[in-house]
Amino acid sequence: RAAIAAEFQQAVIDVLISKTLKAAENYKVKSVLVGGGVSAKKNLRRQMEKAVKEKLPKVIYHEPGLKFTTDNAAMIAAAACFHLKRKKDWSKIETAANLRLG
Repeated sequence: RAAIAAEFQQAVIDVLISKTLKAAENYKVKSVLVGGGVSAKKNLRRQMEKAVKEKLPKVIYHEPGLKFTTDNAAMIAAAACFHLKRKKDWSKIETAANLRLG
């Protein structure tokens, strides 16, 4: 059972990494931020960082501290912080609620 769980977890990590890399390339992003509850997984963090650095060397990789990985409100606050640092007017942020990921 443990082997099946480990294989499933690795399959999920592989898909998350491949879709993240594809989206980063398609949208020509400058940085990748892994977030949400799944980002608490050390294997995902380690493998995502390695993949981004190897395949997208000009892209900056970010990950939150572990204490911020389980609360979605903390992820939203982190995104707001990035926008604030860029001095981007929050009232002019374009949204796409149906944006397809990958």
